[in-house]
Amino acid sequence: MSEWITSSQPYLSPRDATSPDPWQAEAARAGHVGGHRLVLVEIQVPPARVSALLGADPGSEAVLRRRVVTLDERPVEISDSWYPAAIANGTVLAENRPIKGGALRALADLGYSATRHVEEIAVVDTPPQLRDVLPDSPVIELTRTSYTANDVPFETAVMLMSRDMAPGVPRRFRYELKSA
Repeated sequence: MSEWITSSQPYLSPRDATSPDPWQAEAARAGHVGGHRLVLVEIQVPPARVSALLGADPGSEAVLRRRVVTLDERPVEISDSWYPAAIANGTVLAENRPIKGGALRALADLGYSATRHVEEIAVVDTPPQLRDVLPDSPVIELTRTSYTANDVPFETAVMLMSRDMAPGVPRRFRYELKSA
């Protein structure tokens, strides 16, 4: 493989409980084993940037679900998904356990399906508190906010990706945009 080209599309739709995980499928196509494990679920006040993306007042609480994403059993990404407390409290999103079919399935079951996603990509230093998991710095930060048809933000995911996401080959993100 000369390049590992990633598209966000497979990660944007709810799936049923029997469908393969998109990361596992993407890694398998590249000849690797992808996985992830849930390491934290708690109610927190998100960083100011996440609160703003969620359209929440500063200091408002949200549910954080943190996963460590692995490639061939090595950590390569930390993925934080934030959900407004008004949406997630009292649901499976706030439970410290994996969700069959993934969080997007749980959100769809709650009536939250995305019709629009906004992604931002930056190169950032690995935060000190996460360097035991992702020691390399800098990392790619992909921030995705998902919106309903009424333009209500219901999830902001902040993913920190190490250069080991695609060992030995250049990794690229591909976006296709269509004119209206």
